[in-house]
Amino acid sequence: MVFNLFPRSKWLRDTQDLAAQTRQAGPACIFLTGATGFVGGAIAAALADTGNFKEMLFLVRAKSAAEGAQRVRQSIARFTQPGAPPPEISERQVIVADLSDADAFADPRLDTVSHVIHSAAITSFADRPDIWTVNVDATMRLAERFSRVAGLRRFVYVGTAMACGVARGPVVTETLHLPLERAHLVPYTASKARAENQLRERFPELPLVALRPSIIVGHSALGCKPSASIFWLLKVVSQLNRFVCPPSACLDIVPVDYCASTIVALTLKPTLAFPVYHISAGQDGSATVGELLQAFRQTEASGQGQPYQRVTEAALKQMAQSFGATAQETINTRMLHKALMLYGRFSRLNYIFDQRRILSEGMPPAPSFLDYLGRCDHSARGLTLKAQMACDFK
Repeated sequence: MVFNLFPRSKWLRDTQDLAAQTRQAGPACIFLTGATGFVGGAIAAALADTGNFKEMLFLVRAKSAAEGAQRVRQSIARFTQPGAPPPEISERQVIVADLSDADAFADPRLDTVSHVIHSAAITSFADRPDIWTVNVDATMRLAERFSRVAGLRRFVYVGTAMACGVARGPVVTETLHLPLERAHLVPYTASKARAENQLRERFPELPLVALRPSIIVGHSALGCKPSASIFWLLKVVSQLNRFVCPPSACLDIVPVDYCASTIVALTLKPTLAFPVYHISAGQDGSATVGELLQAFRQTEASGQGQPYQRVTEAALKQMAQSFGATAQETINTRMLHKALMLYGRFSRLNYIFDQRRILSEGMPPAPSFLDYLGRCDHSARGLTLKAQMACDFK
């Protein structure tokens, strides 16, 4: 199978055209958190060619503004074509602070901000003690700061569709109130649910729009160059050819560039009909586990192979140990077992996230993961499995 590594897809043209239309409403001063992360870096890259970019402000952990500007440039470079020049970022655009600092948002430059995109978060599926401090407490301080900015037109909170918890139907719609901690599989999604709930309860005057991406895997043109998050596990499952969900289970996957372009377009659109949107593949764009396994077999040119086998959760530990014993590198089999357990539970939810709201705003539908899976596989082959696993268990 031959892959066009750098296509210019119709959805990208449509999203960029829509973003260009929304910018006609006037200049914006955008404050972005998380620009050195996966989603935040893609958002910064999506804004780099716009007229608003030179007026943007970035919150960056660094020793100096110069170092902070360099970190943002390096982050954006992950999402650009080879050989593309880095964007110009001045030190005046950088606010040096850690998100968890009590005075992180004291800088007077924030008084000029018209749009906030809050994408910074601890996204690790590890049970880290600082998840609540960063994902909830720091978010509340940020909201309190911008609730006092008179010219603020939109506060975009980048959440996660999985914040819906485990007790939903097969097609998940955008309910306003998200479930409490006991309804979640991992602390990360629980923290995002609590933060979004508290934003509405504590700051009703905030021009809040919550955007909830579904499962983000790779980049539609660059594959896993920006990050191999989650892709590595899908690859492992394809090699094991066994897992806890049926082959008919759906995975609602979107590429990070589609997610970022949609976030930018919705941030800058003058009016929105709803306070919450999924950014998802939806019913038309989601792929089944069986389809993913077939696509992986095509990348390896391995033919049909043995039939997929559904196993119980109790079998996952032995599967992880066997995989580690035959791997060409030393891997943490305990971490692999944990990942198989967690993602197995997510996959059994069989969720598809309703995408009708973003489509009603003029957004193009997301590309299918099957259309760019080969690019992800091609770009990940030079990475060790250990390095890929570190994307999700920091």
